Amino acid sequence: MVPDITPLRGRRGELAELEALVSRARGDRSGALVVSGEAGVGKTALLDHLTARAAAHVRTERIVASQAEMELAYAGLQQLCARAR
Repeated sequence: MVPDITPLRGRRGELAELEALVSRARGDRSGALVVSGEAGVGKTALLDHLTARAAAHVRTERIVASQAEMELAYAGLQQLCARAR
């Protein structure tokens, strides 16, 4: 059952890409997608929307990168693994 979520206007293409990624993951196909853009363009809104829709089907995790971590290899992976303890 998909939660009742207000659609994001003008983001049909981006949402389709994100939902396809989740669909492939449910079919045991890994993948990655970079969501980038200037501050305020709606990256977080897209990911919040996808997380709400996907929560019924897959486990989701979120990490937040910072400018200070740019030079640290695998900083995001370390954040994910630290949670598993």
